[in-house]
Amino acid sequence: METKEKQNALSFDQKAIEKKQNVSLFVLRALNKEGIDHVFLVPGYMIDPFLQNFEPAGIKAVVAAKEDGAAYMADGYGRAVKNFGVCMGIGGPGITNMTTPMSAAYGDRTSILALAGSIKFEWRGRGTFQDSSGTGVDDIAVMNPMTAFAQIIPDVDNTSPFIKKAIKAMRGIENLPAFLSIPVDIQTEELTKPYVPLNLKEPPRILDKISIQKVPDSLTDATRIVILAGNGCVWSDAEKEIVEFAEKYSIPVVTTLRAKGAISEKHPMSFGVFGLGGSLHANKAVMGKSGTEFPNVEVLLVLGATLNENNTHGGMENFPPEKNLIRVDINPNNERGLEVEEHFVMGDVKTFLNWMKENQHLYHDKLMASRSKRTEWIESIKKTPYHEEIKFAEIKKEYQIHPAHVILELRKVAPDNTVLVVDSGAHTFFSGHYWKSYAPNEFLVLSTTGPMGYGISMGIGAKCGRPEQPCVCVVGDGSMLMGGMELVAAIRYDIPIVIVVINNSALGNVYMNSKKGGPEAIELTTIPTKNWADFAQSLGAGGIVVKDLEELGSAFKQAFSANKPFLIDVRCERDVKTPNTESEW
Repeated sequence: METKEKQNALSFDQKAIEKKQNVSLFVLRALNKEGIDHVFLVPGYMIDPFLQNFEPAGIKAVVAAKEDGAAYMADGYGRAVKNFGVCMGIGGPGITNMTTPMSAAYGDRTSILALAGSIKFEWRGRGTFQDSSGTGVDDIAVMNPMTAFAQIIPDVDNTSPFIKKAIKAMRGIENLPAFLSIPVDIQTEELTKPYVPLNLKEPPRILDKISIQKVPDSLTDATRIVILAGNGCVWSDAEKEIVEFAEKYSIPVVTTLRAKGAISEKHPMSFGVFGLGGSLHANKAVMGKSGTEFPNVEVLLVLGATLNENNTHGGMENFPPEKNLIRVDINPNNERGLEVEEHFVMGDVKTFLNWMKENQHLYHDKLMASRSKRTEWIESIKKTPYHEEIKFAEIKKEYQIHPAHVILELRKVAPDNTVLVVDSGAHTFFSGHYWKSYAPNEFLVLSTTGPMGYGISMGIGAKCGRPEQPCVCVVGDGSMLMGGMELVAAIRYDIPIVIVVINNSALGNVYMNSKKGGPEAIELTTIPTKNWADFAQSLGAGGIVVKDLEELGSAFKQAFSANKPFLIDVRCERDVKTPNTESEW
């Protein structure tokens, strides 16, 4: 056990070290005090003072191939740890490379803090190397529309206040990205004041106790009630409350694609994803169909979800609930969604459900009285086979390896707590539909802007945030062309992610649509077949090509036991339609 004198000596030494710190070390130590232990970056002259200070600050630096990869890594890390992620690069070209992931994070409401080095103030406008102000690219102007806070730190004394302003903006009512530019000369100046952390990991707890008063009456007046759970449920840590409410009153739960797993998809009240990548059961529960045994929902309780095109099969105006649409969200601004008639309650999901539990005397008896009818309705929907129950042999009659085979077999082999990162493409639909998520925040996807090429980078960040959980990245061959080189980071830092390439030698859905346009359109949307396993092996990762269905299971087992980055190149059919696009539901 340490003596008091030794503890005092260590405390004194720490204070002595902090007195000698410069701004770059101060910034990194501040981030570490806010819970950050990884920073993703591309080194450059304008951030040179930071490079020697990561280890003293207690932070692991991960070098990406390109700044967009670093930002996607930060996004994956922030989602995994439910805090924020940090990326870093030079101003000007480094910042323009970050714009797509930053805008994607803005659309998805996730927190990335982008840090950039910039030239000295007195050098501006003199044609200095990498002076973005003279190239038509103003870093602050570029980042401002896609962040909650974008500023340049003007002097040493404003370092701590500006870091806190950025974090408060990111972790406010909603999660949003932020940007700080730090001139290179300021990075080397001494800063002796200690940083006092904000510790804003706990989500805000808000509830409008006026607008919620009408919710119980709306529920007691209905039999067919459905919960649509969005990403707000995940960030609010509301899984337990949702499960308890759904179980007690026999209310089915559907989720958005991004909130997949907000309630375990093993749970009998889970009806899967509604909207993009959705399930037949979710469609029937929400939409119904006139003239059939499946009437549409009477009350749709939307918890922490935006009613945008992706989440609603193109628009709620096509199938409004018969009686009421109740939406609970922490932000009343519906700029990202459709304008619909709704009963809006401002609040986070967990606080809302806790209020409902505390006031269950207002609705409990009537909901219990209608529970048996609701159970009958649910059972009638469940009689229809769910899409993933399609027998392998039935698909194999027409296709050697169907993308459904890949996701279903992956789910069989992968541990239950696997984090699945899904890149953009046709494989997004197959993954959303056929993969089962058993816990919140274990299905990561950029669902709003839908950029391609982020899958491997986001997987690296997620694995850094949750090293104890397996992480699989499902990408297409088109995604590999855009972001495949970030595999180098996984190899360099020994980050054991599994990469599954749905290699159909085409740009998935774009190719399927191009067939209407004739041979020229088809030619432009196909990709010459590449051996991505050879590519992975050439960099130092494991790799294997799978061309036969019977080889899938053993290939996945080999990947999970490799304990290093491992890529499986699965040669899939390309002339297959994505799920939920042909069904009358």
